[in-house]
Order: sequence, then structure tokens, then C-alpha cells
Amino acid sequence: MQEPQAALYEVFARHGSEPLRHVGSVRAASPEEAGVFAYTLYDERGWSELFVVPRDRLVRVVSPG
Repeated sequence: MQEPQAALYEVFARHGSEPLRHVGSVRAASPEEAGVFAYTLYDERGWSELFVVPRDRLVRVVSPG
């Protein structure tokens, strides 16, 4: 049985009432695995909210240059 292909997930977090911000990225085989990796790697501040989003699902609104 072949393992799922790992995808790149962007990690976003919020502390209290601060705006949501990008804190990093992880490579994972599923959204659940990405959540575990994100929590393990980026929970240094005890975020009130932590999100993972597959990079290929982000919609570019403005392109550089």
C-alpha cells in the first residue's frame, strides 16, 4: 500500500484578540497530521486559535511586481 503524498500546509495563529497571522508552514500527509505538526512546532505562545490551510487552496489576490 502506497503512503499518501505529503502536501504543504500554511499555519496561521491568533493570540487573544490579536489579528490572525502567518506563523510558518508544515509538510504533512493529511490535514489532521498537519494540525499535529503545527501544534508541536508553533505553539510557543499558547495561541487561542491555530489553523492549517493547504497551500494549494490559498487564493492569490495580489501578485508581486
